[in-house]
Amino acid sequence: MARNRFTNPATADFYDWQVNHSEEDEFGKRRNIEHGATTSNLGFVKQQSDDSPLILRLRGTIFHKAQLEEMIAWWKLTEDQTIYFLDFAGDEYEVIVTSFLPTRQRTVKNPRDYANAPYWYWKYELEMEVIAIRDGSWEGVTP
Repeated sequence: MARNRFTNPATADFYDWQVNHSEEDEFGKRRNIEHGATTSNLGFVKQQSDDSPLILRLRGTIFHKAQLEEMIAWWKLTEDQTIYFLDFAGDEYEVIVTSFLPTRQRTVKNPRDYANAPYWYWKYELEMEVIAIRDGSWEGVTP
């Protein structure tokens, strides 16, 4: 299986995730329409505003301390710039990481990284706002 990848467009540095995300929330666009009453009681006036932004919400498990540290570093990087996110299916987006929430979980033994995280691993939630669509199903849509 292909790996998710973060790429820094400023330096071309990249990080291939050790373990891909396992779940994702719905991903799409919502059209925002407001309904205002008229003064003549002839029905509502519809007013369309900008569509909601594309937001990627992913959840998964981190077994390696090195992956946790990488995810934190990429989250910090997007404080000042955007990065590229390429998912395992080949869709690529320019994103800002808006939320990274890891939670440490106890375990009897973590055989994947016993040296650095012998009795724990992390569950996480990751949220990214899409700034531009570089490739994939949503290409051509304004994020």
